[in-house]
Amino acid sequence: MKNQQVHQGKQFLAPDVVDDAVVRLAKISGQVQGVTRMIREGRHCVDVLDQIESVRKALDGVSRQVMRNYLERCVTDAIKGDDPLIYDELMKVLFRHR
Repeated sequence: MKNQQVHQGKQFLAPDVVDDAVVRLAKISGQVQGVTRMIREGRHCVDVLDQIESVRKALDGVSRQVMRNYLERCVTDAIKGDDPLIYDELMKVLFRHR
């Protein structure tokens, strides 16, 4: 919440990243609904686990995309602007999302 207050009004994600992430997340949503159906239908556990792993990998792809955008836009802008707090934020992000 603190970062949202500090950065209000700024577009953090590049428009192409937004468009691609929204498409990917819509597909992932469909995959999750498919997993729900599989569970309700009593499908074999291994099949369900394979689909869950597929969803996880798809989310990892979106996460990598957003992380790259964060590094290219947010971190770069903060470094260029001599924001000393970016290094603490970056360390937290990197260790939380590794």
